[in-house]
Amino acid sequence: MDPVNRVRDALLASVLVLLILAAALMVLSTGPLGVAPSALLAAVTRQGSPEAELALALRGPRLLAALTCGAALAGAGAGFQILFRNPLAAPDLLGVSSGAGLGAALALLLGAGAALVQGAAFAGGLAAGALALACAALTRSGDARLALILCGVVAGALASAGLGLVVVIADPWSQLPSITYWLLGSFTRATLPEAVGALLPVGLGAAVLIWLGFRLDILSLGDEQARSLGLPARALRLLALAAAALMTSSAVAVAGVVGWIGLLAPHAARLVVGERAGRLIPASMALGALFALVIDRLATAFGPAEIPVGLLAAAIGAPAFLILFIATSRRA
Repeated sequence: MDPVNRVRDALLASVLVLLILAAALMVLSTGPLGVAPSALLAAVTRQGSPEAELALALRGPRLLAALTCGAALAGAGAGFQILFRNPLAAPDLLGVSSGAGLGAALALLLGAGAALVQGAAFAGGLAAGALALACAALTRSGDARLALILCGVVAGALASAGLGLVVVIADPWSQLPSITYWLLGSFTRATLPEAVGALLPVGLGAAVLIWLGFRLDILSLGDEQARSLGLPARALRLLALAAAALMTSSAVAVAGVVGWIGLLAPHAARLVVGERAGRLIPASMALGALFALVIDRLATAFGPAEIPVGLLAAAIGAPAFLILFIATSRRA
């Protein structure tokens, strides 16, 4: 990489980090319990006022969950879009979100606690992704990408059918409201152990995708091109898909079903850093984390009744995606 590109990448990374830090301070310092940013910084070192420490304790886990889930969904979406050369590819491409929703709904139906609900969501998402990958392997189709997409649609449809059955069976007064609220997505219920626990699988999946880097660019050209350059195309593709599914399952287990972040953030990052996976995936994760922070703050800005994050993500993400699509088309 030439010095000019290195300087540009360093400046871009610095700007994104500063934006995320500014958004995090805004989220922590505004709201019903307003605390000055300086008091919050002092509270981090246990030297702040009781009000600042309380605000940090109440909002810190939610902030960390929003950052982690937004980055995970955006990174997974970027990985899927690169692998399948499909600008509409999203983290739910393999049915992972639907499988996680089914797992959480079953746990809520059985009266499980918060930890078991998250564990069931994580297991359901991974199971749906594994089902899609196994079915695609059984087809032995000449077009591996098409087989994966079709099998992912089937896995998602099966999980959605199971989720619909759970909704029908659930008690409309005691169980159905909690299932519906979980499916709409929210960072409110995240505790500090849960938010910290999600960092490990999300970080592992992100490290794998970033390490693959230029290999993803080659895989997007097709298996023959990859094999001609000495790359094990099938193994690398499975590794990338497993990493993206792991990130998606972790995010859905913590926050519920939050759409559009994994579709919108990679498109926004592509306008800034281009198509190369080594730049696109980290930039997408940074923008996804920033977008999640913004919509989470907006969720509490319209009165005492909090709007589910999933609804806001769709309400903001859909028109924003249309604007990005028009801008990208004119640029092309």
